[in-house]
Amino acid sequence: MESARLLMRPMEDGDENAFVSGIADRGLRIAYGFPADMEDDVSVQIFCHFRGLDRALSLVEKQSGEMIGFLLDLVPELPEETAARLPGKGRTLAYAVFPPFQRKGYMQETLEALIPELLRTAGYIHCGHFEENEPSRNLLRKLGFREYARHMAGKKLIVDEILPAGHL
Repeated sequence: MESARLLMRPMEDGDENAFVSGIADRGLRIAYGFPADMEDDVSVQIFCHFRGLDRALSLVEKQSGEMIGFLLDLVPELPEETAARLPGKGRTLAYAVFPPFQRKGYMQETLEALIPELLRTAGYIHCGHFEENEPSRNLLRKLGFREYARHMAGKKLIVDEILPAGHL
């Protein structure tokens, strides 16, 4: 799949260095729930885990050929009381854009390309973000997502945002 500026393709072994460098940013680690002081070998393990998932996508800038972030398309693992109120089977999207590529519209472009395809077969799309992650919240709201529930993950509050299939 692609958009005007990006290729969205399965993660490859050659993406490992870009991934490890990309998640080295302390702010990104905190926003994504990774330990701020995580060692590179743990970052490699996370990359290997992600790469092994069925729908783990590298976001690659067409012009430079550089991996600028990633997106995971997952089966939702929502709290039971939240999932019971949702229509049909859904998808959960988890994503990150690496510094210095943030705030350039790349994730909005990615989601605008991917969401219509997903909603052909899913009853809803779920994205969760930490309560304090305003950029993610603002992006999701711009795309039509609405807060559906909140739950704790360790000591952090997660806001569950939902986009129902009938939205488009």
